[in-house]
Amino acid sequence: MGRDRVDCAPTGETLRLLSFPDVARWWIDKVFPLERQILAAAGPIARSLLDISLPSRAVFTDIERLSQNLIAMNEILRDRARCTIRLVMNPDKMVIGEAMRTFTYLNLYGYLTDAVIVNRLFPPGVGDYFAGWRRVQEEHLELVHSAFRAVPVLCAPYFEQEVVGPDMLDRLGAELFDGRDRPRSCTTRWPRSSRSRRWGSAAAPAPVAEKGDISLKKIGLELVVGVDGQRRTIMLPPRWRPMRPAAAT
Repeated sequence: MGRDRVDCAPTGETLRLLSFPDVARWWIDKVFPLERQILAAAGPIARSLLDISLPSRAVFTDIERLSQNLIAMNEILRDRARCTIRLVMNPDKMVIGEAMRTFTYLNLYGYLTDAVIVNRLFPPGVGDYFAGWRRVQEEHLELVHSAFRAVPVLCAPYFEQEVVGPDMLDRLGAELFDGRDRPRSCTTRWPRSSRSRRWGSAAAPAPVAEKGDISLKKIGLELVVGVDGQRRTIMLPPRWRPMRPAAAT
């Protein structure tokens, strides 16, 4: 069976797309029913007093249909047997930091990162002119292996020409996987999930995140986990309603 590959947009736009279904689900459950009630009650008054037209029910039906489609797409993307994500970075300190934050957010939202790719590494015999760059890249590569130890790290050299066309793509693949079986070179495990024997689990892995960047609060049956400005709402079992968060690890 073949696999489709998608080259995603820049990190910020991709994260907004991947997080939107959670927001859409909240609107469908919380806001849309209330909006319809308000429209039904306020519509006649607004038309008679203000001479304005309010959105019809068809408008909310279309918005809800779009949201449901995005939620269905989200379920496909979170199905780890059907879809995985790979992070690609250059061995640059700022780029690595951005990739680490992205890795944390992807885990927070429930997406599987099956490998990270470090691109444009200078080869050992690069010569004196680039020897200093090579040493810096080696130091940064140590940070990559430490930060992404939960997933395979695949490395590609800095080629003498751009990777454009099928021949160069085949060459890149050969360098990355080095003769290994490609599917087996990537992980299928979600890092750092946990389970309580008595109560079940509410796991939102947040690898490489700093403790001070993480927030946690419970509203009814919703557990809101925040990491450095990104938030995910996890629905809890009904029996957890009277409980309050005591600790997180």
